[in-house]
Amino acid sequence: MIFNSYAEQREELAGMRLVSCGHIFAKPQREIFRPAGREDWLLFYVAREQETFFIDGTVTADAGSFILFAPGETQHHIYQGTKTAEFYYVHFQCRALPAHISLETSRVYPLTPQQQFSAVFEEIIEQTMQKRPHYEMLCITRLLYLLVQIQRESDGMEDAAGGRWRSVAHAIQHMNKYCDSNLRLKDYADMCCMSKYYFLRVFKQVTGVTPLEYRSRIRIEHAKELLEDSSLSVFEIGETLGYTSPAYFSGAFKKVTGMSPMAYRSRNGRL
Repeated sequence: MIFNSYAEQREELAGMRLVSCGHIFAKPQREIFRPAGREDWLLFYVAREQETFFIDGTVTADAGSFILFAPGETQHHIYQGTKTAEFYYVHFQCRALPAHISLETSRVYPLTPQQQFSAVFEEIIEQTMQKRPHYEMLCITRLLYLLVQIQRESDGMEDAAGGRWRSVAHAIQHMNKYCDSNLRLKDYADMCCMSKYYFLRVFKQVTGVTPLEYRSRIRIEHAKELLEDSSLSVFEIGETLGYTSPAYFSGAFKKVTGMSPMAYRSRNGRL
């Protein structure tokens, strides 16, 4: 760590008080692990390289990313690159974030890297060092600026995600209503007035899987219900759901559930 500055805050703004700020040059394998977090809030910024966070799994934060930790939240992250990484941080106190800030904590916000973000952190650090009159309020205004920028970018990403969902919603609705239909990828793309490859890319962005994988999951959920509550044979269930052969149905079912349709019925059937 190359620089760390602590502030004795007397003034606050919007119920917020700066605690400390810093500029870090991190070597490979630098790790932070605070199981009980801290008593204050933390805004962390990845200025160069990447940082790996352990939050319900492993999340990689690329350059330009912010993450906000609330008091008491576990902070576990490590730099696993080979070059020197660069980070900024601000610790601050407040009972709750200002009303117009609705950011989730313990979540990485992947923004586009901008020199202005680093410049804002540098200004906060400089003001904290100099401690000129009312520097505390100036530091909080700069912190609020960063939080608002993250909020605006987050709202934009959510709007974009909503737009992507709406663009493939017709195909998703058709799959849910007619999961037994063996339409091709191109057929679903035509429903949404897209090329086949663009539709595939957008669909995966929205659902995390391909259209045919998504349809298969719907079919398997229906198959589970029929295996549990109907007297239809495995062959009849597969045929009802659009599978072209019992072997294909059994293979698809086992891929998702880890067991064959007969084994599932034996364990979960209620008839």
